[in-house]
Amino acid sequence: MKKALLVGLAALSTLGLLGCNKSNDANSKKEISIASSAELSTADVSLAMDNESAEVAEQVNEGLYDFDKTGQLKPALAAGMPKKSNNGSTYTINLKHNGKWSNGKPVTAADFVYGWQRTVNPKTKSQQAYYLDGVKNYKAVNSGKMSPKALGIKALGKYKLQINLDHPIPYFPSILAMSASFPLYRPYVEAQGKKYGTDSKHTLYNGPFVLTGWDGTNDTWAYEKNKNYRDQKHVYFNKIKVSVVKTQDTGVYQYQSKELSLIPISGPEVKNQKGNKDLYVRKVPGTFYLEYNTQKKLFSNENIRKALSLAINFNQLTNKVLQDKSTPATGFVPTGFKNNNSQKDFAKQAGQLNNFDPQQAKILWKKGLAELGMSSAQFTILSSNDDKNKKVDEYLQSQLENNLPDLKVSIKAVPFNNRLSAAKSGNFDAVLGGWTPTYSDPTDFLNLLMSDNSNNDGKWKDAQYDQLMKTANIDNAGNPDKRWETLQEANKYVSQKAPLTPLYFLSEVYLINPHLKGIVMGPMGFPYYKNAYWK
Repeated sequence: MKKALLVGLAALSTLGLLGCNKSNDANSKKEISIASSAELSTADVSLAMDNESAEVAEQVNEGLYDFDKTGQLKPALAAGMPKKSNNGSTYTINLKHNGKWSNGKPVTAADFVYGWQRTVNPKTKSQQAYYLDGVKNYKAVNSGKMSPKALGIKALGKYKLQINLDHPIPYFPSILAMSASFPLYRPYVEAQGKKYGTDSKHTLYNGPFVLTGWDGTNDTWAYEKNKNYRDQKHVYFNKIKVSVVKTQDTGVYQYQSKELSLIPISGPEVKNQKGNKDLYVRKVPGTFYLEYNTQKKLFSNENIRKALSLAINFNQLTNKVLQDKSTPATGFVPTGFKNNNSQKDFAKQAGQLNNFDPQQAKILWKKGLAELGMSSAQFTILSSNDDKNKKVDEYLQSQLENNLPDLKVSIKAVPFNNRLSAAKSGNFDAVLGGWTPTYSDPTDFLNLLMSDNSNNDGKWKDAQYDQLMKTANIDNAGNPDKRWETLQEANKYVSQKAPLTPLYFLSEVYLINPHLKGIVMGPMGFPYYKNAYWK
């Protein structure tokens, strides 16, 4: 990773006193309750695309690698770091022999081969599949032109893997730490069929915990210590109960009454808790944005999209509405990605690409309406029905209607899972969403807007943009400086064409009981509980 283009994301952090000894004595608490801000959509690692599903996947599964507290890769089920050959296009990885599934079966190289093949198989409809783009034959397999068995991963023995790439990929080692590359135990998955991952009883695990108490729709579940986990001596909690808390008042009350040991908070509640020693704030390299369905007549027009982007006061949104340590978005790619050679931050180097200019917005709005043969317009913003999104909804509605003449904006706030499914099916005009990275490269964001990306919910298609990303990802893969320049071009192009409006760069804020130690905050901002303990 040190020789790759990027240094990586902001360092992970470990909560609690690092000097303390982890406790397994009789006085140490073995069970805690915590809050989540969103319901769980799936326990299937091939389908875990949203943050809540990804967070759960990380607690109950384990891949080849993980991130340490500094943000660097460390072996998990891998016995060591990958050996590269063929100019960086071939990876050979030996596995530890003590990995086990929660049914007691060993975790083998064949489980990784099957997991990857299933994720890339078009029948799975995995929105994570594109993370494996660049693995040999990925495109042909994912498009159904070749069998999943043709994917460039194979077992060289029970505990040895070989991965072949079409071309060197600077950030590929980080992909080996994310859920898209996790193993799956074929006999169990195929026995469950369509039920696999739809609830906790029809899912198999190989991580420090197993998921219990989730029926596929309820707002509560638990992480219970996996008795078959290879490193269970370093798992200190027997059970962690999780409940979805959608209102700040309820969550804070339960925290103050000691019912919950950890809760995420946002909005004015962050300001209210200023000075509280239990407050934990972490900047996350993530972006929250308003994405437009370019298949709709109104949003097919570039001037309309640009007008909407110019009509929103981003400083006011973060400082007056959110008040949660988020910062105004300067562009699509957030701060946190650094060039290994120059040490320059990608977003800071790009400069202010996002601007508030209501007068120019009016000009472009009228021009766009005229091009479409319209005298007025209306559309609906789709969002999740939690406290934070409600505030953003109301602010955007006010800003857009006040700054753009003859516009009517409606709000459709729905449960989180409903918002996800509606966005994926294209059943929206504009949708509030966000993205946090899973690997340390700006392409984690920029790839989202490529024409064939499964997470391009707005279906924006632009041949010039696709070519820029192809040049960066393939043609300049071996030239870090040129690659960086091309990615900057792509980032600016997104701002010029406005398929989405970046609103703010994310922060993650929690109230955490001071007795809860050893939590590691991962690259996407959420906590890992493997080594957590009560002191």
